[in-house]
Amino acid sequence: MNRIKELPEKYKKIYKDFYKDYALSRTFMRKIISFFESWYHKEISNMGNENETILEIGCGSLNHINYEKKFLSYEVVEPKEFLINQAERKKKIIISKTYTSLDCIPSNKNYSKIISIAVLEHVNNLEEHILKIIDLLHPNGIFAVAIPAEGEFLWWLAWRLTSGISFWLKYRLDYGIIMRYEHINNSTDILKKLRKYFFIYKLNSFPLNIKNFRIYITLECKLNKRNF
Repeated sequence: MNRIKELPEKYKKIYKDFYKDYALSRTFMRKIISFFESWYHKEISNMGNENETILEIGCGSLNHINYEKKFLSYEVVEPKEFLINQAERKKKIIISKTYTSLDCIPSNKNYSKIISIAVLEHVNNLEEHILKIIDLLHPNGIFAVAIPAEGEFLWWLAWRLTSGISFWLKYRLDYGIIMRYEHINNSTDILKKLRKYFFIYKLNSFPLNIKNFRIYITLECKLNKRNF
């Protein structure tokens, strides 16, 4: 998929509303997709232990927090303030601290569990982003990751037959433009970068653990101490 760096004007006009609809599962198709996305939320919640200090990166409208078990603290990073504002009040109360970027987090902080759900495919400088996460992760902590199988056949087919159709029906626009703008990194590139710095303790895929026949991938990563 060849990335585009700037959205056409007609996409810019609907972008914020589209994002809200997507994050809050307002459309019928998004509700169906959210049902399947619950798979990776459950996978991520089963990683690590209870009483964790948690940082969720790219928390959106706080869709994941209800899946987590007991924790000591739950902090989040979300650059799109309008998404946090759309979250349910009871979820916002649980949040210990909100940051707009990783750079805003004090350097002396560390977390026993860092969560990244459907984020790494969007990141401009992936390696720099990963290194910032490493600085914030406790030496014995886990980096819990969920990504779409971007670049693989079943993922391509899945979004075309779901989000692609509903987006066209609502806006009469090609959803592929949004995908080419949003998704900078494919799953192969992400896995390669993660393996450079982490030991991947567990990798699961939905619906099958076979390349080109998966839609979502989850990874439980631990620091590869030989690199530090």
